[in-house]
Amino acid sequence: MTQFDLSNLRFLQTTETDHKSPGDEDLMAQIRQLIEILFWLLLGVEKGTLTSDPPDDSTGYLVDTAGGFADDEHNGRTVVILGGDDLMGFYVIDDTEAANNRIECAGENFYAKGIRSGDAYMILGDCINATEGHRHSNVDSLKIVASIDQTALKTTSGSVSSAGLNPVDKTLPGGEYGFYPQVKNNTAGGNVLAYVANGLINTSYTTNIAICSPNETGTAYAQQRYVQASGEVFWIFILRDKLTKIPTGDMFQCPDHPCFGNGGKPKLCPHPFPNYDPAKHEIVVINPSKEEVMEMKKATIVEADDLPNRDLLEVIAEDYEIDELSKPKWTDKLVTVGLPDNWNEAWLEQIPVRPVKMLISEPDDIIVRSLKKKAVVEGL
Repeated sequence: MTQFDLSNLRFLQTTETDHKSPGDEDLMAQIRQLIEILFWLLLGVEKGTLTSDPPDDSTGYLVDTAGGFADDEHNGRTVVILGGDDLMGFYVIDDTEAANNRIECAGENFYAKGIRSGDAYMILGDCINATEGHRHSNVDSLKIVASIDQTALKTTSGSVSSAGLNPVDKTLPGGEYGFYPQVKNNTAGGNVLAYVANGLINTSYTTNIAICSPNETGTAYAQQRYVQASGEVFWIFILRDKLTKIPTGDMFQCPDHPCFGNGGKPKLCPHPFPNYDPAKHEIVVINPSKEEVMEMKKATIVEADDLPNRDLLEVIAEDYEIDELSKPKWTDKLVTVGLPDNWNEAWLEQIPVRPVKMLISEPDDIIVRSLKKKAVVEGL
């Protein structure tokens, strides 16, 4: 039975639990899965699969090379084992080590408990000692009032680009939560034409910008800073020719889905290209890891004082390419799609702001891929 598939979340039927019900293994498995899903919805922080057997001693190491752990990230939280002989075993995490891709529960012999490579696990807020709540944007829910004005709501930015001669509509990151956008051309002497909208747009309010480089020199960019309380998944959208697979220069990058601040409905705003032609173009979406985003952001910094820093989209276009052989899965994380109506008043009064989150279904007309660095040609 698949774990964490929220489509399996349902009410148990009376005929499954009354005095005539069989009480068989399938029913017990369903009840267990529902409990696991509820734990995840209430306290879930991270989930994954162990990639090696734990050592046969009391060091208590659990290794997941795909976990992307940061040092001390999960200290004090609870890890729950979801497979093997130690099903539903709960343990307090004492240390998190990025270099070794592992968490440590000191004094535990996980091997002796039957835990092995391939066993699934999930990390929850501290539900053993109850000293920590579920974290959103690295803020404890038990401490959210004290830290709301510092970290729960913050500002970030995203950007869009267009390399065409004629203005093309783009949905700006952050939408109604954003500040006035900034524009630039990546080529000296290149013009930028920018205004609100050029063609058909959504029937719901969106923050659009139509941009182009009218003298066919360089690429036009627009970035928007906005108020954020999310950042669970980083989003990159690339528009490309359907036949040649060559990107058109129309791109979007942001730590939030395009519907954030733009109606909050992913089905109405599934991507940042409101009037693209599906007969000519296709949309590729990439969700890079935190480590990949940090590497890209480092590459935006240009040391020379007489040269501007690069936009993150410039880094993607110049240093990376779409990995056509990759087949990543669509994200199954709960994604912030908006803020409550009173978010501004709550922020000023330092009371809890609870972002609106939902699972975003994978659109039929979007291709999911990863990025890879372009090969370096020697001598160039």
